[in-house]
Amino acid sequence: MENPILAVSLIAALAVVQSVFGMGLLVFGTPTLLLLGLTFGATLGWLLPASATISLLQVMEAPGQVRTTWRGLKPLWCIGILVPVLALSLYLQLRFRLDLPIGLAMCAAALLRLSPPLRDRVQATIGRSERGYLVAMGALHGFTNMGGSLLSLYAATVASGKKAVRGIVANYYLAFGIVQLGVLAAFQPTMLSWHSLLAAGVAFCVHWLVGRRVFDGLDNRGYDRAFTSFIGLYGLALLVKATL
Repeated sequence: MENPILAVSLIAALAVVQSVFGMGLLVFGTPTLLLLGLTFGATLGWLLPASATISLLQVMEAPGQVRTTWRGLKPLWCIGILVPVLALSLYLQLRFRLDLPIGLAMCAAALLRLSPPLRDRVQATIGRSERGYLVAMGALHGFTNMGGSLLSLYAATVASGKKAVRGIVANYYLAFGIVQLGVLAAFQPTMLSWHSLLAAGVAFCVHWLVGRRVFDGLDNRGYDRAFTSFIGLYGLALLVKATL
């Protein structure tokens, strides 16, 4: 990248978001770096180490959530499809534009979360088709690096309380990150270099010095509202990107 300072600044800002919600670096960083002209592989080389670092710290901060998340080995439903899809995307250098449908779905989900009856209906719908939902999430993440759109809805409907919601997101994202880094190293190893270590270091410092304090300062009710706003803003950002 011609201007690494821009990438580092973006990672530092989004690391605060990921420290609070468990995601942010990939869902906002991926479209931003792609718009700046980076390839999909180069984008992964910047963002994956930073995202995985914060996810690892969050998992270590809430070890009890590991057993809950991995009950029934549910993350493997995502990973099983994520690996071949990501490998295919990197090998063939595929690009997919799914911003409009995902953005509309995210905005609708944010509105539904404002109504308890509708929120319960969404939760029941996801519960009835959980395996298919997780497989779709893994495929979307492999093709676009933006499976966080579906993950945010999933975590917000199957868990309550800020630690439980962020714990689910962090465990899935850590699993995704480890697998994605392995696939990237196998197919495009040159995309992992000094800048990957720099990104991880910046993410670590931001989470440790700023992100944890912001997260601890939110109560469960405030966090729930903030998470709903996050889903809505994410959807709006995708809709804006779809018009570019």
